[in-house]
Amino acid sequence: MRRGPRNLRVVFTAAGLTHFGGLLLIQRFLHRLELRAAIRRAVRFTQRNHRYSIAEQVLALLYPLILRLGRIETTEPLRRNGVFQYLAGLPRYPEATTLRRFLHRFGGVGLTAFGRLHDRYRRVLRAAVVPSTQAVLDFDSTVLTVNGHQEQATIGFNPKKHGRPSYLPLLCFDGITRDVWAGSFHPGNTHVATVTLPLLDEARAKLPAEIRTVRVRADAAFFAHEIVEALEARDAGYVIAARLTTPIKRRLSETGGSRLIRLVYRGVGGDTACGVWVLGSNVRETSRR
Repeated sequence: MRRGPRNLRVVFTAAGLTHFGGLLLIQRFLHRLELRAAIRRAVRFTQRNHRYSIAEQVLALLYPLILRLGRIETTEPLRRNGVFQYLAGLPRYPEATTLRRFLHRFGGVGLTAFGRLHDRYRRVLRAAVVPSTQAVLDFDSTVLTVNGHQEQATIGFNPKKHGRPSYLPLLCFDGITRDVWAGSFHPGNTHVATVTLPLLDEARAKLPAEIRTVRVRADAAFFAHEIVEALEARDAGYVIAARLTTPIKRRLSETGGSRLIRLVYRGVGGDTACGVWVLGSNVRETSRR
């Protein structure tokens, strides 16, 4: 009986192999949107290095985000992946240092124009997919923990890694299409109640003119009288998860254990009362309508 090989090494070194083959569909979608030409027309600023155009460098940053590579340093293998470059329509892929320098310049002189271009695409696509006079805005915040001493990273609320510096990203999503209407980035010790309203106004300003009814959804981090009163003043419907505070617990003890309970609750320092719906013994939501 013949013996099989004891030391067998399998390598994939051919230039025609890649595990990013599905990128062809993304490339065709972006080509259909004419994104490269749109970036070329909308985003213009002086560059010292003309080896890569602005549109090529934006796409070189966009594709790794789609592929979930995460960091600029992890894009280095793409420089040796000829199939990826062909599928993405890039004649060559920039070095990580080149991308970092471009991103620094882009944030200062190109980001505003790129944001306006993004807003135009979003309005057109949303009107085609969801032709409606109503909009649902979902707010969400998270804690981004960092290592070291990054600029403006501060120690704040961090449920998983206490005492570590962090940032507070705040996002406003479309509750139907899941597109991002607005976003902001803050030091970790920022309270969401102090930065949510400017983000809400920014998102509402970007809504199509035919949107007449706006509703807001958020988790318990946004359960603050400043936000509730501002939503009332803006005539916006809202559903906000309520924290199980001591006053709410006291009111629950007076209800006698009903299955579905509606309480009227006024937060500390607030002038506006809101309805709190309770399912069983767990607080679910606080709602105006």
